Amino acid sequence: MSNKIKNPNDKGSGFLWALVALLAIIAVVVGYIVIQGRNDKKAEIAANTVDTSINVEVEDNAIRLTSDATEDDAAEVDLYEDYSCPHCAELAEASDEDMLKAIEDGTLVVNIRSLNFLDRGQDGASSKAGTSAYTLAKAGKANEYWNFRSHLMNNQNAMYSWEPDQFADAAGEVGADKSLRDSISKQSERGDYDEISTANASKLEKETGKVSSPHVIHDGEELLPNDNWVKDLVGK
Repeated sequence: MSNKIKNPNDKGSGFLWALVALLAIIAVVVGYIVIQGRNDKKAEIAANTVDTSINVEVEDNAIRLTSDATEDDAAEVDLYEDYSCPHCAELAEASDEDMLKAIEDGTLVVNIRSLNFLDRGQDGASSKAGTSAYTLAKAGKANEYWNFRSHLMNNQNAMYSWEPDQFADAAGEVGADKSLRDSISKQSERGDYDEISTANASKLEKETGKVSSPHVIHDGEELLPNDNWVKDLVGK
């Protein structure tokens, strides 16, 4: 009886089972990393969420921020910003805390005039983010709007590649209910947002001669570049 010579390259079923086990372990590890990443994101958003006492409404193409304490002689500014603008993010980091306090104290009214010129006519992050934030503002959800806007400004690098569902998830993490998340996912307010962003760009061009960001304008006067514009304006 002859002995069958085994192919040295034939690893046999044992090798195949080992490979299957390895792939299973890799899948578990990858799944863990993804879930942990989501949990870390939720924790980060929660840690940076604040309770505000401001009011929000959409008026004259602006997202208008006031409070129940707003004084009749409160200073009023137009803040032009684009969610894809790194300088807007830097300004938000430098002055949002002072801006929020002044709004809550009643000494400042801020008209946020959202822009999407950095999309350059494409369906980009500026428009998706702007539509999402506008959805919250139009619904009168001041706390959700403020924290959502802050989160987007603080996470521009990640936001550039987001799809509407990811904007909806982020809105949910700051308290947006299911109907608002669904509206953000569908970008239901896109038409209205495009109209107001176009109107804001036209207004800005008339005031400054160009469309750029950020700008803070008070009584026709540009307050930037100045990270301390809030304290200089309201004296706090």
